[in-house]
Amino acid sequence: MKKNNFIEIGGLIRKGLGHNVIEKFSKKKSVKTVGFANGRTNDLFSRKQFGDAGESEILTLIVSEEESEKIFNELFFFLELHKKNQGIIYKSEIITKSTF
Repeated sequence: MKKNNFIEIGGLIRKGLGHNVIEKFSKKKSVKTVGFANGRTNDLFSRKQFGDAGESEILTLIVSEEESEKIFNELFFFLELHKKNQGIIYKSEIITKSTF
């Protein structure tokens, strides 16, 4: 029996990008879930709406292990992180799960 392993891809991204990520990545079969929540950061972005802090979005994707590197790279380029200061993303180790 094949074991299903999953990886979390997350990040802090500039406010306003999360909806576009959901639209693009939720259609992919290897993406099990994608979502974002509003947050604040004091050192990622130059625009500050709250004194020393600015708005950001906390991004979370749960993806199949087999496609995780591909999805991570696609997200990196989709967010244009290679040429714009729009946030940071990370990829976790395998998410451990158990059944009884």
